[in-house]
Order: sequence, then C-alpha cells, then structure tokens
Amino acid sequence: MRAIHFMKIDYVLTRRQMYFMPVFLVLAWVVGKGVTEGAMSLLVTCSYTFFVASIFSTAPFGYCTGKNRGFLLLLPATVKERVAGRFLYGLSFVALLGVLCAALWGVYAMMGYELPLWTVALALCELAVGILMMALEFLFFYLFGEGKENWQYLSNIVRVVPGMAMFFAINAFVGEIQDMTPAGTSVDLEAFAGKFMQAGVAAIVASLLLTAAAAAVCVKVIEKRDYA
Repeated sequence: MRAIHFMKIDYVLTRRQMYFMPVFLVLAWVVGKGVTEGAMSLLVTCSYTFFVASIFSTAPFGYCTGKNRGFLLLLPATVKERVAGRFLYGLSFVALLGVLCAALWGVYAMMGYELPLWTVALALCELAVGILMMALEFLFFYLFGEGKENWQYLSNIVRVVPGMAMFFAINAFVGEIQDMTPAGTSVDLEAFAGKFMQAGVAAIVASLLLTAAAAAVCVKVIEKRDYA
C-alpha cells in the first residue's frame, strides 16, 4: 500500500527528532515524579508525553516545502494515499509514545507499585485525547495550506496549546485528588473503575473514527487544489 510508503518517508524526513524521544520520556518521568508518586505520577508523565506528541507529530508538514514537496509530488500516488500516509504517521507516532508510556507502567507494576484500574482507564482517555489532538492539528494544516510561512505563528499555537491544556488539566486533577485524600473527602474512584475502563475504550474508538473523518475531509480539500 502506497500510504505506508509515504508514512515511511515522513519517518525518514523526521528521523532526527526520534533520537530525542527517549530524552523526552525521561523528562516526562522526572516531571511526573516532581508532582506526585506512584500511579498518579504516571498520569502526569503520560500527559506530558502526549503534549510532546502533539508538537512532534506535525513535524512532517514543516519538511514538505521546496525541493522536498517537489520530490513527493513526483512520486506515483493518489491524494488519498498521500493524506492517508501522513495520518498513518501521526497515528503511529502517538501510538509509539503510548507504548513507551505503557512500558513505564509495566516497570512500575513489576516494582510493586499499586496501579488502580481507574488510573489505567484515565491513561486510555489521555491516549484518546492525544490521537484527537493529532487529527485536529493535521486537519488545520491541510485546511489552511501546509508549508505557508504566514501561518507560522498560528501553527505554533495550534501545535502547543492543546497538549499544554491537557497537561495542566491532568496536573489540576491530580492536585484535587491529593487535596481530598488527607481530608477524607475523596471519592472511591476504584468503585467506578469498570465504567472508567468502558469510557476509556469508547474514547479510543471515537478518536480513531474522528481521525478517519478528518482524513476524509483533508482528502476532499486537497483534491480541489493543484498540489497534494
């Protein structure tokens, strides 16, 4: 499938940033440990990781200018395959960081940390939000024209603000839980773990469906232009 080839090309174009992913994961872990301990720190770590994903997943758009764009347009492919390849890159990039977060959860579990089921469910919701942020950012870049310099400042806001908002929202949530626990007013969230897991899985499915819809919209938009 040609879409996979275009996904691979995006990875080649952005290969340098892949070297920094382990560094950002360690930084995310340090940030999480600085806020709280155990599973709650993992939630903060995941939110910071997907914040980074919201920035780095759009990197291929910055490389599709000048000679690179001309080269890509010479490759035999349809608009649908080009757009699908770009969205596959975004999905796989977010999924990769999700796998790294899952591996960190596994390490914590082997070390004997208690990992309540509701925190795992919330982590799934974070992953769903990460996928949705990626899809909306891609939609923005395709709608307003990838590579246009006059959109540089606005594009920077689009890349940073959603992920930052999720990161601070999770921090606020963790802070609320920590404040309620000593006072004895905390809600037994584990009692709702099953519902939370269902919500997390539903959020993942919904985010994937919305990503497919965003990709379809992008295909329609690009087909009406003189370039893909």
